[in-house]
Amino acid sequence: MADHAGQPVRGLGGSMQVLLLGGMCVLLQQVPIRYRIDFFGQLADASLIHLHTGLLLAIAMLVRDRRVVAGCFAMAFAGWTLRQLYLFDDGRPTWMLAWGAGSYLLQFAWTLVCAHWMEWPRNLGARLHRPDLLRFAAFGLLLYPLGMALIGLSIMLVSSQSGAVSTAFQMFFAKQFGVVVVTLPLVIGWLERRTPTPRADVGTHWLLPVVLGLGLLVSLWAAVQVRHAFNGLSTLTSGPVLMDYRFAVLVVLAWCMLRLPPRWAMLALSLTLLLLVGMVAGTAEYANTSVGFFNLLHIAVELNILLLATLYLWLTNRDRSALAEQLSEETLRDQVTGLPNLKALRERMDRPLPRTELGYLLLDQTDTLVAGFGLDTQAQAMNATARRLEDLVETYYVGTGQFALLPRPGRDADLWERVMARVEHAEIDVGGEPIRLLPYLGVAAFNGVHASVIDGAVLAASHLAFEARQHGELRPRYSDIGDTQVRRTHRRQLHDATEALASLRSERVALYFQPIRDLAPDMQTESRMLAGEVLCRLLDEKGEIMSPARFMAPLEAAGRGAELDLAVMRALFRLLRKSPGALPYCREIAINLTGQSLASMSFQVELRTLLAGSPLPMSALCFEVTETAAISNTAAASHLLADLRALGCHIAIDDFGTGMQSFARLRELPVDVIKIDGSFVRNVAQLGKDYAVVQASVAVAKAFGATTVAEFVEDEDTEYCLRRLGVHRVQGYLYGAPRPLAEVLAEVAAEAPAARD
Repeated sequence: MADHAGQPVRGLGGSMQVLLLGGMCVLLQQVPIRYRIDFFGQLADASLIHLHTGLLLAIAMLVRDRRVVAGCFAMAFAGWTLRQLYLFDDGRPTWMLAWGAGSYLLQFAWTLVCAHWMEWPRNLGARLHRPDLLRFAAFGLLLYPLGMALIGLSIMLVSSQSGAVSTAFQMFFAKQFGVVVVTLPLVIGWLERRTPTPRADVGTHWLLPVVLGLGLLVSLWAAVQVRHAFNGLSTLTSGPVLMDYRFAVLVVLAWCMLRLPPRWAMLALSLTLLLLVGMVAGTAEYANTSVGFFNLLHIAVELNILLLATLYLWLTNRDRSALAEQLSEETLRDQVTGLPNLKALRERMDRPLPRTELGYLLLDQTDTLVAGFGLDTQAQAMNATARRLEDLVETYYVGTGQFALLPRPGRDADLWERVMARVEHAEIDVGGEPIRLLPYLGVAAFNGVHASVIDGAVLAASHLAFEARQHGELRPRYSDIGDTQVRRTHRRQLHDATEALASLRSERVALYFQPIRDLAPDMQTESRMLAGEVLCRLLDEKGEIMSPARFMAPLEAAGRGAELDLAVMRALFRLLRKSPGALPYCREIAINLTGQSLASMSFQVELRTLLAGSPLPMSALCFEVTETAAISNTAAASHLLADLRALGCHIAIDDFGTGMQSFARLRELPVDVIKIDGSFVRNVAQLGKDYAVVQASVAVAKAFGATTVAEFVEDEDTEYCLRRLGVHRVQGYLYGAPRPLAEVLAEVAAEAPAARD
């Protein structure tokens, strides 16, 4: 036989294949189903089935090496020759042997032709499909035995005409039954031998065949009793006719096709067909009559239908199972990235785990990455992250920039720290631009493998990861799954997210203003000139103010950062138009932009439209972007900020010093102002590490020709230290707490006429 339609079986050469397969053909020649046939008064013993013919056709369909097929036919001819010599010709050669040699040559050629018409043999990995059944029915079950019968008719060259008709009749049915019993069951059994057993419900797996078998036995017993009652004991020798129960047999075979492995299902089909052929051998003796001939032909047709119907059922079930398995496999992977998902994680829990811990990795700024470069870039970045971690943990994709992690066996106690370091130090190439995604990690322990337990662990670890991002903590956060504080935090976050989205859609935006003062002597200006930062607050349904800590993270998580920025711009311009008297005194108004706005093309279009109707000159507007957002997506940030700068706006980098990449990537951004993060400014007067960071930031700003602004200035000692370091401008509660912008504009507008007087 060939391995997968044409490739030799490993370890067997062509000669060994000929000996093995040819020997099987010779053995099958010795398995007849005998009956006596009477044509034109000539009685002869015959066989109703030629099993070796079905095997030879199967070999021609599976083996690409025609020398092997020819060798098998040669051995089959040798077996026929020995039978002919010692059973019929008394050991003496006759013209019958010459006819036999020619007949086998024609059979060999006809077999190859029919196999070719059925489009066999095929390439490696070929399988039988439902359209193949139609070709097999036409060429294998009809034309092939007809051709064999015509070849048998040529025996009239060495025999009588009546003997030739008898031989043709015998060969048609014997070859036909041989193909029915052997060929397709053998071909499918060989090609599908590695196909797994179809799944079944444990409770009903064996119930149906037992019931069917008992029902068939009861029916056979009842048939015997009926025959005994009506015809007497003498008729019992004939016994019941199995073909009378072909429908019950079909049901049993259907169960075999649906529940047994392919090799056993095909064996059951072949043996059942062989048994049915054996049961009709008695009726074949009357084939010399028209009624007997059509009865035998009718039985042959029914066997063909039984074969094709059973195989069609098997092929349909196989394809259905394969499709179901494919769909099931697809549900275990994310459609965009191709990475295993949470469903795959739940199924993974059925296997032993090295550690009962689960990590939740959150990559910051991935929403900006998707908005700026598209889903293909997102998939590229997520797969690159998973590959970097594959030797440490199993990764399961949860959503944009979020992974559930399971430890691999044999890892150290510092596994989660190593995961963080591996991701934090990695640069991902996106469109030729290397970017870094800041990681935040939560780790939760769990007990048990139930789906609810795993879901709870994922939920707890995700809360910890989001809390780590909120606090800018680049170290893993650990907790047990039963941490009630985590659950309370999650509920509060969900409530805040709902409130924030509702406020944004209803444009319940309140703007506050915090002044920015000049610190350097050469930058002193008139006190009534307005310079400062616009701060956004949202109002809930009760009209109470929501702090940024409550709504910024939920809005960014929902992808509404750009929408928030546009709402702030609209509200700012409305207030400015309501206070025309304050407009001449607005020296610099700073507005914050979120990271999502940097990469959004629709935001850029909307922003340009708003700026075209700005009540202030472009030189009076300053746009602040956080250092993390700008550095993580330098290409998109550079494009938008360069456009704004070209319009005359100023550009400020906010929270400078927190991104750990500032000095290396700052030269790629158009910057006018550097705002030093308040976490360094608060303790600058202590002359420690924070002092050094501020000093370095001032030096970098000077190198780039940028103005420095120090945030969170709250006392005079800090101001004195900042003045000595050369900081240009300051912002903090020392100079004024945030106040409603409408009040500030009203005061400026009221003071302006008095100042002129």
